[in-house]
Amino acid sequence: MGRHLFSRNAFFLVFLATLTFAAPAQARKVALIIGNSNYEYTGQLPNAGNDATLIASAARDAGFEDVVVGNNLGVDGFRAALREFRQKADGADVAMVYFAGHGIEGSGKNWLIPTDAKLEAALDLPYESIDLDLVMQSLSGAQVRIAVLDACRNNPFGRTWNSGSRAVTRGLVGVEADDVLVIYAAAPGQTASDGEEGNNSPFAESLARRLPEPDVPVQLLGGLVRDDVLSITDGQQRPFISASITGTPVYLVRENTGVLVAGASTAQLTLSGRSVRVTDVTIETIKLTGFFGQPDNLFIEFSDGSRFPEGKGDSFRVKKGDVWEPKGDFVFESDASFQVMEFDDIGGHDLIGSVQLAQTAGVHTVTLNGDRSEYKVTYRLVAAFE
Repeated sequence: MGRHLFSRNAFFLVFLATLTFAAPAQARKVALIIGNSNYEYTGQLPNAGNDATLIASAARDAGFEDVVVGNNLGVDGFRAALREFRQKADGADVAMVYFAGHGIEGSGKNWLIPTDAKLEAALDLPYESIDLDLVMQSLSGAQVRIAVLDACRNNPFGRTWNSGSRAVTRGLVGVEADDVLVIYAAAPGQTASDGEEGNNSPFAESLARRLPEPDVPVQLLGGLVRDDVLSITDGQQRPFISASITGTPVYLVRENTGVLVAGASTAQLTLSGRSVRVTDVTIETIKLTGFFGQPDNLFIEFSDGSRFPEGKGDSFRVKKGDVWEPKGDFVFESDASFQVMEFDDIGGHDLIGSVQLAQTAGVHTVTLNGDRSEYKVTYRLVAAFE
């Protein structure tokens, strides 16, 4: 039987959690953050350095103990930074390289461009650019490896690079590397925006927000960033994820214990067969069903027969881009579900989609596409401790 909990002693829950579950050991996490803005022979990227600063701060918030930042690196400095980082990454639980700057595909390989590259001919690539394989090698000693490429993917040989846009004309070739999560700022054929001057790119803003988010498996990080950027850019920029890592959830930050953890051996809090508490529900409007641009009127119906808002006929009115945050906590058995419903134009109601509660604690995101609508539903699931 479900019921709403609008007040709870949060301190008691945290204290009880520390007694019930053993805290894992502190994991060692290292990051190399590079932002190349001031290119000598091609288009400038004013915000790449800003993005590097933002991501470095987010990495520290996410528990990365050793964060190395390098801005405006020429080819020699770039290679030296990767060589030194490889030593730091050797034996680490998590190692991450983030690069903001120009990047291209050439001769069937991916290349990151130092600030002093001239690239007057394709044969100059191995001498003036950084083969992405070298980045992968710098990560190879870590248990969990993450490469984030907030880079343009155009061909510079025609001197067509544009200031303020990490442009895409050909796209980077796919990376075939075991045990590496690779997140690209944009899919092949798209443009990765540098953002407005003096600010940050949409991709960097999302990554900085998601990286330290508690109870988010690393395996879902790229998908969450992709959804954010699609929403921010109104579908104009779609990040691309290439993942070949363990299926066992890996967490950078855990809220239940207050301890930063990582590694494929991290234990999950399994909630099957227990009472669970659903909190922090958000429903983001991606696409509306309403005719002539009319708003939708939403309500939630739970599997025990209850609903939110509680009054029959009550609803929450949303337009495209709106985010509904139902207030309160909802307690159920772990096999419960809820439905997002919408009042239709003739007095009835239509099903947007159903959300079956996950069986593990943490933040979960589901996309619903019913009745010509699209909504992104995010919720946090914890044990009810009753």
